[in-house]
Amino acid sequence: MENGPVSAAAPNVSIRYGAYQIPVTFPTGARVDVVGRRVAENSDESGVLRTALHNPFSSPSLRDFLTGAHSPLIIVNDATRSTPTAKILDAIWPDLALAPDWRIIIASGLHRGPTKGELATLFGGHVDEIRPRLLVHDGYDDAQLIEVAAPGGPVKINRAVMESDRIVVINSVEPHFFAGYTGGRKSIIPGVAGAATVELSHAGAMTEQAETLRVDGNPVREFIHSRTRFLDAKTIWSIQVVLDKNDKIAAVFAGDIDKTFEAACAEARNHYVVEIEQPYDIVIGAIHPPLDLSLYQAMKGWELPMAGVRDGGVLVMTAPCQEGVGARFYRRLIEEYPDRSKWSELEAKPYTLGLHKLVRTARALKRFRLYAVTDMNPNEVRRYGYQPFSSIDTALADATSYIGHPPRVLVVEDSALTTIVRKHDPMKLELARLSTEAERFDM
Repeated sequence: MENGPVSAAAPNVSIRYGAYQIPVTFPTGARVDVVGRRVAENSDESGVLRTALHNPFSSPSLRDFLTGAHSPLIIVNDATRSTPTAKILDAIWPDLALAPDWRIIIASGLHRGPTKGELATLFGGHVDEIRPRLLVHDGYDDAQLIEVAAPGGPVKINRAVMESDRIVVINSVEPHFFAGYTGGRKSIIPGVAGAATVELSHAGAMTEQAETLRVDGNPVREFIHSRTRFLDAKTIWSIQVVLDKNDKIAAVFAGDIDKTFEAACAEARNHYVVEIEQPYDIVIGAIHPPLDLSLYQAMKGWELPMAGVRDGGVLVMTAPCQEGVGARFYRRLIEEYPDRSKWSELEAKPYTLGLHKLVRTARALKRFRLYAVTDMNPNEVRRYGYQPFSSIDTALADATSYIGHPPRVLVVEDSALTTIVRKHDPMKLELARLSTEAERFDM
């Protein structure tokens, strides 16, 4: 692939760790490959965005879509995504004036609400105008929720969704460790869903069919797609963005929510997926902000590159985890199930929120060692299945000692998004299908 590995003998490599670049000392004789996301060939972000907005898939223009609307709702991502929400709002701001009662809701699911600084980043120069119209979804707040009938069973959704007569979804599409990809209808479930509905949507994550890059046959995606059918797709206008290595806009797809999602998935493959010939002794997954904030989020940083490590190898995850463990339910699960030797057995239990974290960790630990370089208390990190380290060099030295010979090392930059795939892997059939789908929707 264009962004495939570049090999060197013990090169000078620095790994991003929070706000810093940390130089890494590799053992003598090590062979090191460094991979990451691709840089977009087209640097004209405004032009890419403008072209997409003027050429929507199977939809009227945004201006026509909003004409006559009384209460449109714009759904945006929270600060755990790098979605360029402010840039997109700049582009569509004149059209929003057609519906003076529009509101914006942050699709935070069960994540915490945004900080003041995060609001400024999300909305840029529009933050003061947006503040009086802003809703922050809280899936635990019953007062925000309403139950609606949906194919397959009822769901609880933020009332603002049902009170709106048009919905504009602004999202970014990247590989996701159990939903296949972020984006699309995921803005609705789990984005603006109640806790019980989020729990139902995550239950499929316990299965091996819930995997990175997989959409068809993925029980998590199938739940999301079926249970959001209570909304008429004609009342939704979608903006799906694919970002490059530098979080610059590489591609945009606007219009029909399903067609834009499928096209964006295919484009995301070109920017996020790296193919390798053979697995490595050691994989270092360097998690970049904002997904390095907590241990809960950082799990993505070893799930996406784990195809790169051989059986019996070591995967080193690096993330400061400034907010500690993160999700409350993750902490509660560890208190309830402290013995990680029993985590594999949890697959047979009725699902409770977050249980997939323990099951998937147990599944990984059967295949390779899992190290974590964080700023957290080592005893706390150990409870979650990791061998804790305070520096990359000490983790690498321990991993090399365990391997017992000069290792082949793969450094994966931005590993919570960069996805490693082995050549000839059956997963490539799914990737090929997505590429074919994208051609169907070519403008």
